[in-house]
Amino acid sequence: MTAVPEAERAIGIEVYASTGAPCRAVAKSSEEDFKVEEFIPKLEISSEDSPGSYPIYRVEKRSIDTLHMERSLGDALRSRLSYAGMKDKRAVAVQYVTPTSTKSLRPTRVEREKFTAELVGFVSRPISRGMVKGNRFKVVLRACCADIANRVEEVMTLARLRLLPNFFGFQRFGAREAGTHLIGKAIVQRDFKQAVSLMLLTPRTTDDKVSEEARNTMASGNYKEGGKMLPSHQDVEKMVARRLSAEPENWTGALRAAPMTVRRLYVQAYQSFIFNRTLSLALERGLDISEFEEGDNWSEVSEDGLVISRVRGVRDAIPSNSTPVPMVQLAGYAYRNYGSRFDSCVEEVMAQERVSAKEFYVKEMQEVSAEGGFRRPHLAVWDASYARSGERADLTFTLARGQYATVLLREVIKPGDSAAAGLA
Repeated sequence: MTAVPEAERAIGIEVYASTGAPCRAVAKSSEEDFKVEEFIPKLEISSEDSPGSYPIYRVEKRSIDTLHMERSLGDALRSRLSYAGMKDKRAVAVQYVTPTSTKSLRPTRVEREKFTAELVGFVSRPISRGMVKGNRFKVVLRACCADIANRVEEVMTLARLRLLPNFFGFQRFGAREAGTHLIGKAIVQRDFKQAVSLMLLTPRTTDDKVSEEARNTMASGNYKEGGKMLPSHQDVEKMVARRLSAEPENWTGALRAAPMTVRRLYVQAYQSFIFNRTLSLALERGLDISEFEEGDNWSEVSEDGLVISRVRGVRDAIPSNSTPVPMVQLAGYAYRNYGSRFDSCVEEVMAQERVSAKEFYVKEMQEVSAEGGFRRPHLAVWDASYARSGERADLTFTLARGQYATVLLREVIKPGDSAAAGLA
């Protein structure tokens, strides 16, 4: 059995579904080798601007995360923005964005160093997560082992059988740092001082000497000077340090200096960690993630497998012409043990984490509270193809929204070092 890299275990991924041997390959040798674009087949775009309409922009970004793109484009449009989800920083990523105000500016093009936004028309309401059916990926693997074709074929076969686990990938946890879930856990457990410490004082693999000195300065209690020394891309940490220098030991106030979206992402990352560990435990126990079994929560699924209906319970009648898929709960304050085979795994993981469902309602910071929800346990892969040429393999496939291409690729490569393989 192939050992899972420690970096993956750190985010709760502990198993492989495929049985093939590791196969050397490198993803993301360049941004052009990893392309993703939102798949929104029913989006009705008008060429005419009318009262009450919203301009919609096709944004192509490189080497910038969605949150920083949002801030810059929002400033240009003079409005908050609405979009369907986060996109990988280390990729050529295309996503669609609308302002939330009908009184926003409406330039035909906004160009910045790391993204370009093109006005493509007007829509009757802001874009939302539910409008996106999936994401289309075009991935190039380089320096591949001789067995790459067999490895890809095995993984695509497992995908067709709904046997590839739907883990949250590294991108959910802050890429290479993989520490946002630890901040989220500290928030859920009301250890706000620890959350701030993890943000400001914990060393990062990407730290240079200036960053190290900045953390040492803050560790001595001088948050004002240490925060100033942090590099510009650590703007959230700068905000937290600045607030803490003005209000020493006000840990909740310091956390609230970070944008609410970011603080919510911390708690959501912890939910994702618990889900990954839950799914790993389920697979270790031999549970079938592909098919509905009596006692499961379930959803109906579209013909292409990308879209699921609302989640139903064990007492809901299954339509005679339906093929339901099982659903697994996410930890949250609305979590309830329905007695399903997956609920027992969730319960065991939360017990090991020494956290309860009710703790996800954070009374001291209600805006970051997480209700919970459901996620399917298997990847939904549609319209997949691949080609090999020498040590290069080209893969094209569509995943349901909220799913990660790197989770599929890890099953192909099984790298000893996730970051070196381009997956983290």
